[in-house]
Amino acid sequence: MQHLIRAALAASTAAIVIAPAQADDRADVEATVQAVYDVISGPVGEARDFDAMRELYLPGAAMGAVSPGEGGQGRGRVITLDDYIERSGPWLVENGFTERPTRTETTIYGELAYVRSAYEGVSGVTGEVFVTGVNFITLFKIEGEWKIASILWRSADEDWPVDAAFD
Repeated sequence: MQHLIRAALAASTAAIVIAPAQADDRADVEATVQAVYDVISGPVGEARDFDAMRELYLPGAAMGAVSPGEGGQGRGRVITLDDYIERSGPWLVENGFTERPTRTETTIYGELAYVRSAYEGVSGVTGEVFVTGVNFITLFKIEGEWKIASILWRSADEDWPVDAAFD
């Protein structure tokens, strides 16, 4: 019986010791994800800080978008961060764009984190929400820092509303 009590005390003590580190990790993961939203957001004419963006991602990180595609069979494209910057950078400056999270769920397993983050995109010209969807973000903790390993997204539509990603 004493062995069970000692084991229970040890387990409860370990949980108390581990919990703050996990809380810190959660805050760091969520701050990294927010930084991704912040770095692509800005008014018309404002250059984005793509060097800061690169600091958030691991070398070779994957980015991509999926959609229903023709006939609902699915279509997707995976690109590099530099591809994204080259393709989207001028558009972000010319049109202005703010992307903000509307709902987020984070799972952490050691040095691996997975974040499901609903978003809305706001036009820099009209101030109206013109797109909603969900980002699926994978992060690795490397040398004490959380970095984006991949980010894939899908815009919401009538068949796939944002809430369906969180069911």
